[in-house]
Amino acid sequence: MLASHSPVFERLTRLLDPFNPAELHGLLCGLLCADPHLNCDRWLRCVHEELADEGEISEPADDLLRKLFDYAAAQLSDADCAVTPLLPEDEAPLQQRSDALGAWCQGLLFGLGLGQADRNGALSAESREFLHDTAEIAQVGFEAEDATEADETAYAEVVEYLRVGLLIVQQDLRRPARLH
Repeated sequence: MLASHSPVFERLTRLLDPFNPAELHGLLCGLLCADPHLNCDRWLRCVHEELADEGEISEPADDLLRKLFDYAAAQLSDADCAVTPLLPEDEAPLQQRSDALGAWCQGLLFGLGLGQADRNGALSAESREFLHDTAEIAQVGFEAEDATEADETAYAEVVEYLRVGLLIVQQDLRRPARLH
């Protein structure tokens, strides 16, 4: 369903307004990492409870949130580790993509926090460093009018770093609890 992010991202943006689809995807990825047994009904309850102040969620938006759940759950259970943040297409202005990437990072951190991801010290030092970096990435913006090739390369590297880091966090959280 979400193989080509561009039309889906734009559709989600319109239908989920005022919610940010990148932030919702990050939130969902965080929740799924913290609780691999999360089901769609609990996901929808979480969205309604946590984001109720931001606006009413319509029935078409609920349907899209269900599809987003299926998409993210499939990504995180994929043996090929094909987790990719839901972001605008590569042809979108870098500022728009960077803003969405920051929102995805915020959502991821919020989801991991809601899911109490680090209960019992489950996260390795590498995962903790990744989460610190993710918090920093969430604050970074891109303000230049035109992106250079170096800017595009840096953006792609950050997206790849987030993909790999998320997998490390997920692996940490799926290990049996450590004994102290």
